[in-house]
Amino acid sequence: MGKIMALCGFDGEFDEIWTLAFKAIEFTGKSNPNFLILPTTAFDDYNRGTLNCYHKAGCSVDLLLLTQVGGSPETIRQKIEWADMIWVPGGNLKYLKETWDKTGTTAEIKRAYDRGTLLFGGSAGSMCWFAEGYDNCAPYDGKMFTPGIGLQPYCVCPHCESANWQSFAEDVKTRSISGIAVEDGAALCMIDGENSVFTSHGTETVFFYDADDSFKKYDLKEHPEILKNL
Repeated sequence: MGKIMALCGFDGEFDEIWTLAFKAIEFTGKSNPNFLILPTTAFDDYNRGTLNCYHKAGCSVDLLLLTQVGGSPETIRQKIEWADMIWVPGGNLKYLKETWDKTGTTAEIKRAYDRGTLLFGGSAGSMCWFAEGYDNCAPYDGKMFTPGIGLQPYCVCPHCESANWQSFAEDVKTRSISGIAVEDGAALCMIDGENSVFTSHGTETVFFYDADDSFKKYDLKEHPEILKNL
């Protein structure tokens, strides 16, 4: 059934980072999982502190770079097959999709999803798993709907409480699919057919805009059953 953790805003405070790390590790079902960073959204720039955090938490760690040095199809396949959990940071969703499709990474990620690998990330790294993301990768930092890899049939917006992203509430009504809006400090957890909202302080949440009901807005922390895993 697959494992996705779509989040944003967990990287600003020390306690948040560790809270997220241990929750993600728990979702893998392993005590010492293999952790892979895939930083295509950031043009292969990555935070070594993230590797350090997961190493300290008991993981074996590695990274897969596709932009600056590239990777052979065999390297891509081997590293993704090795991983129990794959982290994608924030950045440019449009560039990720183009690069993953060109290198064959999209197909490997889909196979990893079917195997039960935890796929998670923040901001653009939260949107990439879904049908669409509401990303600021248009010219002059403008918002645009950008295809993801389509593991779940929704349109996702991060940072939805921010003034720069509140336009999603109206713009999503132009789409043919339902929307998901994630507040900073919240994570939508779609784990083996069960949905929940995990938060850093207990006050944050994730919203669902139902395309089948004129985009009526629901709080997924209160109504996780509304979101269907397909």
